[in-house]
Amino acid sequence: MSDFARSEGLPPLRCTTSRPTPHVCVAHLDGELDMATAPFLADYLRSETAMCPADLVLDLSRVTLLAAAGLALIIRALHNESGIQGRLHLTGVTGNRPVERVLRLTGLTSVLDVHDDLSTLLDALH
Repeated sequence: MSDFARSEGLPPLRCTTSRPTPHVCVAHLDGELDMATAPFLADYLRSETAMCPADLVLDLSRVTLLAAAGLALIIRALHNESGIQGRLHLTGVTGNRPVERVLRLTGLTSVLDVHDDLSTLLDALH
């Protein structure tokens, strides 16, 4: 398990990753994903997925703000751009108004692989 936190007077974002299997990287995000935090998260995800996991899961259940820079990062991860590797899956969207609303308004819910439950997704990936 590894950990990333960004604050320094900026709105904080914390990310903890785990690997339930060698081929699955789960990133649990907590805080605001915006133009101040997205570059640091991109660097972190690039490092965490350098070994090319088959699947990258972003758990957004504790994200309190999803801004345009955060959306751009999710799209780059979807396309395995910027050195972020793995087939992208999202959890923590349904019922998380700051995230669900933005993804719905931008039409991205139909493009992204969104799952209601992390444990069910992990069972399906095994």
